[in-house]
Amino acid sequence: LYAAQPEERIAARLELARTYLRFGDRTSAFRVLKLVQRSTSDPETLRKIIELVGDSYQTKQLTTGDSDNYSPTFSPDGTQIAFASFRTDNGEIYLMDLNGRIRRRVTFTTDFNDSSPTFLTTPNYLFYSSEPKSSREVKVVIQSSGSTPIYAGFNLTHIHSKITRAVLPVSFGARVPRTSPASDQVVYESNADGNLELYLLDLEGVNLAQLTPESIKHKRITFNETDDGSPTFFPDGKRILFVSSRNEMNQLYTIDIDGQNETHFNPNPYDCYNPTVSPDGKTIAYVSARDGDWEIYLIDTDGRNERRITNDIGRSIQPAFSPDGRHLVFVSDRSDTFHIYLMAFDEPVTREDLVQRLQ
Repeated sequence: LYAAQPEERIAARLELARTYLRFGDRTSAFRVLKLVQRSTSDPETLRKIIELVGDSYQTKQLTTGDSDNYSPTFSPDGTQIAFASFRTDNGEIYLMDLNGRIRRRVTFTTDFNDSSPTFLTTPNYLFYSSEPKSSREVKVVIQSSGSTPIYAGFNLTHIHSKITRAVLPVSFGARVPRTSPASDQVVYESNADGNLELYLLDLEGVNLAQLTPESIKHKRITFNETDDGSPTFFPDGKRILFVSSRNEMNQLYTIDIDGQNETHFNPNPYDCYNPTVSPDGKTIAYVSARDGDWEIYLIDTDGRNERRITNDIGRSIQPAFSPDGRHLVFVSDRSDTFHIYLMAFDEPVTREDLVQRLQ
């Protein structure tokens, strides 16, 4: 650690702290990080220290209790979060406000597990995945496998009337629906043709109150021998970001909605999952376990400025941006149960916060 220049000494100490953390020695790591924190006021160095010892922005837990909660997504006006919860021995969809107060239960399907809600057109309709309940335990899936049979379809429920309409039967093996910005299309993953591929469902001109499986059109947009899944739209509604297992790793790819111009986004030696794009189209949030735990990372859509924003005991997964881009909701089992957390991008962790964390 007796490097010639201060910058080299700081870099060496940060690497030493990372090594201590990889071996579970937080006491030694924090001792080294205290030395670095006291020796510099450089914002980038402080950011690197913050990444190593906790979340990069102020975060609060929204759900409580002993039941798993998962699949969060914001309403179009940003005032509510739809999510799935296993609090009734099966997965049901609920709505809560940004303080975690439950507004209402949306689905009542005791023989099915409902998940992956996404809003359609107005906050009054929720589109979601539903699959037969096979056990009393929830399975929070990071990435589906096309080689494993999937029995899941889609339903549409009016939030207030609770009227539910079947969109796709469970035989389609359809999961992870995501609506386009205009709510006229839904992209999803399905293994209906033998392995996991992306499909596009067209809702343009469809009367949601009269929707039936026969009234909608859907088409396949990826054709690969490996699995393609976890799709999400870019804000322009013309491109899709997704995960593919080609090259023996789960990586991020982009493709146009017509199936053209497929691109491998930011190739790296790590598996990546659960991507989502910010409303302004400038930032991608995704999940990676490159440092041991499942954590959430941000990267600019030009492939630069990659940074980790969660760091806690357990896994942090399923990120989703708020409509104004000021918040990120995600799922973590840092308290032993999967709960939903809200991160505020306009409340970064300060140097004073860092000093407290290192005590």
